[in-house]
Amino acid sequence: MSAPIIDVSTGSIAEEMGIEAGDSLVSINGQEIEDIIDYQFHSQDDLIVLEIKKADGELWSLEIEKDWDEELGLVFDDVIFDRMRVCRNRCLFCFVDQLPPGMRQTLYIKDDDYRYSFLYGNYITLTNLKEKDWRKIIGLHLSPLYVSVHCMEPELRAKILGSKRAAGIRKDLQRLYDAGIKVHTQIVLCPGINDGAVLEQSIEELAAFYPCVQSVGIVPVGLTGYRADLFALQAFTAGQSRDLIQLVDTYQSEYRKSMPGGFAYLADEFYIKAGDNIPPACYYDDYCQIENGIGLARVFLDEFAALEESLPQQIADREAYIVTGISAIPILERPWRRLSQIKGLTLGLLPVENRFFGGNVTVTGLLTGRDIMDALGDKYKGKRVILPEIIFREGYDILLDDIGLDDIRRRTGADIHTVDGSAESLVQAVLGF
Repeated sequence: MSAPIIDVSTGSIAEEMGIEAGDSLVSINGQEIEDIIDYQFHSQDDLIVLEIKKADGELWSLEIEKDWDEELGLVFDDVIFDRMRVCRNRCLFCFVDQLPPGMRQTLYIKDDDYRYSFLYGNYITLTNLKEKDWRKIIGLHLSPLYVSVHCMEPELRAKILGSKRAAGIRKDLQRLYDAGIKVHTQIVLCPGINDGAVLEQSIEELAAFYPCVQSVGIVPVGLTGYRADLFALQAFTAGQSRDLIQLVDTYQSEYRKSMPGGFAYLADEFYIKAGDNIPPACYYDDYCQIENGIGLARVFLDEFAALEESLPQQIADREAYIVTGISAIPILERPWRRLSQIKGLTLGLLPVENRFFGGNVTVTGLLTGRDIMDALGDKYKGKRVILPEIIFREGYDILLDDIGLDDIRRRTGADIHTVDGSAESLVQAVLGF
C-alpha cells in the first residue's frame, strides 16, 4: 500500500528532495502510512526516513532532518490511503437503503470509518472496529469521536442496527472512557421503537459515562418514499414532538446542575414539527451538535437579528426569490417579513416540494436540481433567484441528482445566486450588496 501524491508545495522540503506529483509515499520511519492521521503523526519527528515510490517504479529512501513542526509539503487526494471502513450494519432506518435508484454511486457508500469521525465529525457505530483500530484510537488519542448509539439496551440496539456486535455498546463506551477519549453521541429516534422509556434509559446511561460522553443529539428518523420491503417506520407527529421537547427540557434542567451544559439536545426539526419556538442560544451551549442539525436555526435567527439595525429603509426597485425546503419556511418567515418592509424590495419565498425523495423528506439540504427546475419553470426568467449552497456536493456545483447549477440556469433562465447559509450571505444576495 502507498499514498499517491498529487502535489508538492512550492519551496517545501519535499520539493527540495526531488519528490514530485505522481510519486507515492510508502512509509515513514518504516511505518506504513494508512491515512493522513498517520502521516501527520509520524512526520512530526525531527529526523525521519521517507520511502518514496517514484512514478517510474523506482524506490527512494530519503533521510530528512528538520524542525519537529516543519511540514514536508506532500499533498494527497484524500485523507484515507487504504480502504474506507464501510458500514456492515443493516439499520432499520438506514437512509442509504432508502435512496432512489440512478444516483451517483458514491451516495450509496455507507461510511462507518473512525478516521472520518475524528477528522470531520462523521457518526460511526463502533461495530466494525478491529483490535488494530482500537489500538490506534487509544494510542494516538483520537478525540473527540462521534458515535451513533440509538439506544443503550444491548438486544434492542443489536436489532436496530442489524448487528450482534452492536450489543457491546456499553463495553465500547467504557473502553473509550478508560482511555480518556471524548465522545459526542447521536440517537436517531423512531416512534414506538427507541423513544419513550427506552429513550429515557439511553439518555441516563449515556450521562453516566460523562465526561467521556459529552453530549447526546436526538434527531428524528428520515423516511423517503423508497421504503418498499423495508421495516415499517412512522414519522413523528406534532404531539409526539411536543412531548419530546418537554422531556428533554426536563433532562437539561437536571443535568445543568452537575454538568457545564445541558447534555441532551433536540434537532431543530422537532421544534418545527411541534410548531414551537426554536430555543435560545443558551440551550445549545457550545453548539457541539450543530453538524447534526441541532442549533442551525438559532444561529441563523440570531445572526439575522444582529443585522436588522443595519438594514436600509429603502433600495432601488428589486425583486428576489429564496428557494427553500418546506421545513425551513417557519425559520425564514421572520427574516422574510422584516426584509419585505424595505421599500423597493419585492421578496418571495419559494418552498420546493421534494418529489425526488418523497416520504417525509422536507429539509433544504436534500433538494434536487430536478425538483428546483420544476418549481421554477420559466416563470422566473431573468429574475433573481437565491439557492443555498447546502444543496450542492461539497466543492462542486452539482446537486444530488447530478444536475448542475449551470443546468438550472439554462433551463429556467433565472438569475441564480448562491448563499452559504448564513444570514449575512442571504441579506447580501437579496439586497444585491
